[in-house]
Amino acid sequence: MSVLTVENLSKSFSGKKVLDNVSFTIEEGKIVGLMGKNGSGKTTVLKSINDLLTIDSGRITVDGEPIGTKTKQIVSYLPERTYLDSSETVKQLLDFFSTFSVIFVEKLPKNCLQTLDLT
Repeated sequence: MSVLTVENLSKSFSGKKVLDNVSFTIEEGKIVGLMGKNGSGKTTVLKSINDLLTIDSGRITVDGEPIGTKTKQIVSYLPERTYLDSSETVKQLLDFFSTFSVIFVEKLPKNCLQTLDLT
């Protein structure tokens, strides 16, 4: 089953087309990387998936739902420049992020902390 479907996504900024009919799917249980040159549209794709940008055309669904309030419980975006408080511990940051979504408080972050000996 597709967790994420992007169909014919297009986006322009000031008349310059950044994304032109981009389509892809991500299947459940897969880990993928989005790679490309600077300015190739990676961040635009991610912000579109997270409903942080209004797309010009196309369709994005997460678990079959159009992007919106429901899908924000499933998908998150962490920008390249941090906005986090460097004085907080990893546990404090995890507690902070757990308030955004019930999905976040599952075992994975705690297992990662234990595996990396960051507890």
